[in-house]
Amino acid sequence: MAKKIPFLRKLKYFGFSVIATCSGILFLIVFLTYTGLFGPVPGTDELQQVNRQQHTIFYSSDGKQIGTTRKQNSIHTELEDVSPVMVDALLSIEDVRFYDHNGIDNRALARVLVKTILLGQDSGGGSTLTQQLAKNLYPREYSHGFFLITDKIREMIIASRMEAIFSKEEILTLYLNKVSFGEDTFGIEMASRRFFNTSASDLTLRQAAVLAGLLKATTSYNPYRNPESSKERRDVVLRQMEKYGMISTEEAEAAIEQPLVTDYTRYREPDDIAPYFLEMARRELTEILSAHSGSKNSSYNASSDGLEVVTTLDTRIQQAADAAISERMKYLQSILDRETGRSPIFGMDDPDILQAWKQTGQYRELVSQGLTDQEIEDILHTPVNTSLFTWDGYRDVRISPYEELKHYLTFLNAGFVALHPYSGRVMAWTGGINHRHFPYDQVTAHRQPGSAFKPILYAAALENGRKPCDYQRNVLAQYADYDGWTPRNHEEEYGGRYSLQGALSQSINTVAVHVAMETGVENIQQTASAMGIRSPMPEAPSIALGTAEVSLLELTAAYTSFLNSGQPSKPVFIQEIRNSDGERIYFLDDSLNTSAEIVSRESDISGITPETAGAMVQMLQKAVNEGTGEPLRSEFGIRHALAGKTGTTQQFTDGWFVGFTPDLVFGTRIGGWNNRVRFREFPAYASQTALPVVGGFLNRLSENPELNAAENRFPLNVTNTSFTLSCPDFQNDRLRDRILDFFTGRDSDDPRIIEGEEQNSDSTKKKGGFFRRLGRALGIQ
Repeated sequence: MAKKIPFLRKLKYFGFSVIATCSGILFLIVFLTYTGLFGPVPGTDELQQVNRQQHTIFYSSDGKQIGTTRKQNSIHTELEDVSPVMVDALLSIEDVRFYDHNGIDNRALARVLVKTILLGQDSGGGSTLTQQLAKNLYPREYSHGFFLITDKIREMIIASRMEAIFSKEEILTLYLNKVSFGEDTFGIEMASRRFFNTSASDLTLRQAAVLAGLLKATTSYNPYRNPESSKERRDVVLRQMEKYGMISTEEAEAAIEQPLVTDYTRYREPDDIAPYFLEMARRELTEILSAHSGSKNSSYNASSDGLEVVTTLDTRIQQAADAAISERMKYLQSILDRETGRSPIFGMDDPDILQAWKQTGQYRELVSQGLTDQEIEDILHTPVNTSLFTWDGYRDVRISPYEELKHYLTFLNAGFVALHPYSGRVMAWTGGINHRHFPYDQVTAHRQPGSAFKPILYAAALENGRKPCDYQRNVLAQYADYDGWTPRNHEEEYGGRYSLQGALSQSINTVAVHVAMETGVENIQQTASAMGIRSPMPEAPSIALGTAEVSLLELTAAYTSFLNSGQPSKPVFIQEIRNSDGERIYFLDDSLNTSAEIVSRESDISGITPETAGAMVQMLQKAVNEGTGEPLRSEFGIRHALAGKTGTTQQFTDGWFVGFTPDLVFGTRIGGWNNRVRFREFPAYASQTALPVVGGFLNRLSENPELNAAENRFPLNVTNTSFTLSCPDFQNDRLRDRILDFFTGRDSDDPRIIEGEEQNSDSTKKKGGFFRRLGRALGIQ
C-alpha cells in the first residue's frame, strides 16, 4: 500500500500542473484578447455611440445622393413595434435565459465545454443574444482554429460591456435591427416584408417561429428556397415555446398541423446608382481617414460620424454607361444562350462549377453546420425555389443550387470605367451587369487586353528611337527562340510594308511583334511601368499582342498619359469630405491631382515624353477614323473628336475598347467568368462586343446638352509633337524586296525563321514554282 502513495501524489501533482498550465494559458489568451491583439475590443465610449451612429452619406459630383456607409438592406424598427410572439420565439430558440445573465450564459457555456469538447457531441449554440449582437457589430476576421477561441472570448468581453451600458430592451432592439436573415436582408422589419409581405408588428405565431428558426442557417432554413426544412425548423421553435410556457400545448399543436405559408416578395434592386463605385469610394474614405491618424482628423469614423462625402462620380455619365452596357449585353447574351442551348458549356459535376460552389456563402454555411461531404453534395443537387436573374427580369423557378450556379456562370459580364484625363477623377464605374449576383468587380479584374495594349508598345517604340512613319515589312515569322511561335494577322494577309501608325490603325500583329523585338521587351516593360501599369509583364515578344494580364482600370488610366502630356493620372474617387457640422476636412486639388489637406498623392510614375504622347493621340485618332475603331464613325455616327483602340483576345474570350475624347478617357471589357464562357460561332471581335458599348455610351452623352461632350477636335497642346505623321499607312513591297524573295524562294505567306537576328531557312521555302515566284516578284497576283 505504501508503494502506491508516491504514484498517487505524482498523479495529483501532474493534474495540478496541467490545470495550472491550462489556466495560465487561458489567462494569457484572455489578457491578449482584452488588449485588442486579436481584433478590436471597443471601449465604453465607443459602445455608447452604437445607438447614436450617423452613417456617412455619399453624393455624386452633380449633387445626388448615391449611397451610405451602411451596406445593409434594413429598416429600423422599435421593440414596441415588434409582435410579442416574435420576441418569445426568438428567446425560446436562441437565448431562453436572456433576462437572467449579464451577457454570458454560464450554464450554456458549461454545456458546450462538456458536451462538445469532452464528449464530442452536438451541444447547440452557447452564445447569448448579446454575444451574437457583438459578433454582428464587430465581425470576425477569421473563423477557424485558434482564432475561433479568441473571437469567442472577444465577443464575451464586448457582450459584458454592452450589458453594463444598455438595458435588455435596448439590446433586443439592436439585435432585431442588426441580425441577418439572409438574401441581403437585415432586421426583423425587412425580413417580415420579404418572406410574409407584412410588418414586424403583425407577425403571427407561425410566421414568427419561421423567422426565429431561420437565424441558425439562413440558407438551409430559408422558407422560400427550402420550405420543407423551414417547416421542420419552425416546428422545433414552436416546441421550444411550448416547453418554456410561452404558448400552450394546444396552440403549439394547432400551429404545427398547419402547412408553411409564405408571401414572398421578390428581391428588388437597391437604389444605389453605382454600387461598384461605392465600394471603391468607401475604401478610399477609410484610407483617407486612417492615413493621417495623428492629424486633427484622426477621430473621424467613416461608419458613425455622419460625414458627407462628395465623390467624383457624375450620375449622368454613369447612367449613360449603364444603359449602353445593358443594351449590348442583353443582345450578346441572347446569342450566347442560343449557342449554349445547342452545345452546353458546363455538364453535370463539372469541376469548374464544383470549385465555384466551394467559394459560395451557402457552402461555407453548410460546412460550419458540420455536414458531411455527401450531405453537402446531396443539397447541391436538390431542387429548391429561387428567383433567377435574366435580362428579361427575374424568373421564379425550382432548380438545384448546382443548376442555379451554372445559370449565373454562363453569363457574359462587362466592366466600364471613365476618367477625367487631367485630374484622375473617376466619372463612371460599372463593375458588372448586376451587383447582387455578380459582385466581383470587372474593372479591377485582370485579363489579357489583346490589341488594346498595342498603344503601349508603339509608345515604347517612339520613346526608343522609332518614328510613326518608319516602315516595317508585313512578313509572317516564326520565332525559334520562343518554341517556334508564329504570330498571325487575323485576316491572314501578308506582304507589303506598314508604317508604324498604319500598323497600329489596322492592328497588324506581324508588324507589332517585329517592332517589339526591335524595341526590346525590357523597354516595353519600362514604358508600361512609366505609364502606371504595375501588373507583371511577360518576358517574351508576345507582350506586343497584349498577353500581359492587366486590369481595365490600369489600362484606361495608362491612356490618360496620351492626353496629359505623357503623365498618367491616378484614379481618385473622393473630391471633398465634410463633417457633421458642415466643416470641410478634405478636398482634392485638381490642378495637382493631390489632396490639399489631409492626404498626399505624390506620384513616383515618370510618364512618357510629350512628343510621344502627342504622336500617340494622332495615331489613335487614325485607328478610329480609318482602322479597327472605324465603326464608331460609320455605324454609330459619332463625328466629334475621338481616339482609341480595340482589343480581341484568342478564341474571342474577351473584347476590349479603350479610348478618349478631349475631356474623358474610358475603357470597357466584355467577357465570361472563365475562358470556357465564350462564343464559338458568333465572330465576337471587339468591334462586335466592346466597341458598340462605347458607341452607345458616346451617343447618350452627346444627347445631353449639359455635358457638352461633342468637341470637334483635340486641343493643339495635346496633339503637338515633333514627329512627322503625314505618310501612307501601307506600301507595296519594293522591287528590291520582291527580287530578294524571288531568288531566295520565299513567299510572303511563308513563315520566316527568326533566331536572334533574322535568318533565312531552307525549311521555310515554299515549293510554289518558278512562275509563281516570278509573278510575285513583278507584283502580279
